[in-house]
Amino acid sequence: MILKKRDLSCFPVQFFAVLMGISGLTIVYAKAYHILNFSPIWYFALLAINSVLFFVIFTIYMLKWVKYPEKVKEEMEHPIKSSFVPAISISFLLLSIAYYDYAPSVSVAFWYIGAPLHLYFTLKTIKFWMIHEKLNINHINPAWFIPVVGNLLVPIVGIDVLPLAVSIFYFSVGFFFWIMLFIIVMYRMIFHNPMPGKLVPTLFILIAPPAIGFISYFRITFGSIDMMSMFLYSIALVITLLMFAKLRVFINSKFFISWWAYTFPLAAVSIASILMFMTYRNSFNHVVSLFLISLTTLVVALVFYKTIIAIKKEELCIAEEE
Repeated sequence: MILKKRDLSCFPVQFFAVLMGISGLTIVYAKAYHILNFSPIWYFALLAINSVLFFVIFTIYMLKWVKYPEKVKEEMEHPIKSSFVPAISISFLLLSIAYYDYAPSVSVAFWYIGAPLHLYFTLKTIKFWMIHEKLNINHINPAWFIPVVGNLLVPIVGIDVLPLAVSIFYFSVGFFFWIMLFIIVMYRMIFHNPMPGKLVPTLFILIAPPAIGFISYFRITFGSIDMMSMFLYSIALVITLLMFAKLRVFINSKFFISWWAYTFPLAAVSIASILMFMTYRNSFNHVVSLFLISLTTLVVALVFYKTIIAIKKEELCIAEEE
């Protein structure tokens, strides 16, 4: 069994990062199907897997919320785990994007749940950061981007649901706080202690904000490629190259559920590259897109395999040492 009854209280909110990774790969293949002429079977297969996993993980976590509300409260008040709680609303938003071309009505339903819920989580998390007395510089890590940068996902479907001003509002919130947090995170990484091993994979999250920002801006401007677009895409690429330069560090790290942090950022920069190819239709963007799609697929497959092995060994859903 994936989860024994006695382990329910230890089911981590970080499991929603699994949904982010699988959803990201699903959207990659949706774009590859429509733009790169990939077979639709991969998109539909991933969409089915994505939907089942969402139902399973969301249901288990809601059961935890009902049976062990104190455990959920502990996660919401934890200096690191609290940043993963908004991954719940992000899962709704990503499913909305994944379903958009196939079932728009289902997509919009997910969006109407995810968009306001994520704004709530954003405000709650920022408030927590501002009033928490025990936070220190070593608690800061790239996972802190999740609550604020998730707002950049809202316009991707929202541009066709509500007036443009709503999408601009969410984009502005996500972009503004990304810049602020990026400076803080870089300061922490350069001038303070290295991050603990289980948080090392979260460095990949640095790729996500500019990549998602590019996609969101692309939607808000109805497919415009201008200086702002090129700025965001270029930053996403250079951070991706920086992560490749640190490859040995990631390969030698022990498996944790945080390995899923490798997946969604790679999916985001893959989608951004596919959109660049859609605009320019040149060989460079085509090659970059195919390379990143292949890499993202391999990474998701590897991390998924590692997760299954960890579940079988009962290394997940257990009490953690602080």
